[in-house]
Amino acid sequence: MAFLDSDDVWLPGKLTSQIDAMRKNNWPASCTAYYLSRPGRPEIVSPLYQTGAIGLADMVWGCFVSPGSTLMFERGVFDEVGAFDTGLQRLEDWDWLLRYARRHALGFLAAPLARIDASPAKRLPGWRECWRISGPKHQRDLGARDRRHFAAGLDLQRAASHYYCGNMFPSLAALLKSFLRSPTRHAALSVVIHNRLARR
Repeated sequence: MAFLDSDDVWLPGKLTSQIDAMRKNNWPASCTAYYLSRPGRPEIVSPLYQTGAIGLADMVWGCFVSPGSTLMFERGVFDEVGAFDTGLQRLEDWDWLLRYARRHALGFLAAPLARIDASPAKRLPGWRECWRISGPKHQRDLGARDRRHFAAGLDLQRAASHYYCGNMFPSLAALLKSFLRSPTRHAALSVVIHNRLARR
């Protein structure tokens, strides 16, 4: 099974490359890098993972592999992991990947094989519901370090939601809280900075 959002594009060879890599490495699911297309700005390649397996320690930081348009998995995975949580207005893909990562590694191909449209949304609703549902659901099953990193990732999502709604002070407060949870290693913030500042 594979997914494609209506405003994104698969590039030539994507399906064949993923299927070959999944068979070769015995991955039940995989994602790929992608070109991030932003209005008025150069395209960049994201995320900056190496080709290989991504585990739960990577997933707790956030959903950076764009499973909406790069995810492919064997049909039986849905039966094992379950479907996307329709109670979430946002980040249902992150929630699904966290559930998946408790059972399997996620294969990743560093070659950009899709183009993702990153047009800014005027409103990003649903972060409160995401926090209420996903926070307790996942935190109770994580080790101490992963739990702290997961909370830092959620705080960063909260900061972004406030920012896009024009709420600067709550955005800065959530960003500071996220940074204080993990000041020396913050994978989620590193991805955001790369996506904001990188040039192709």
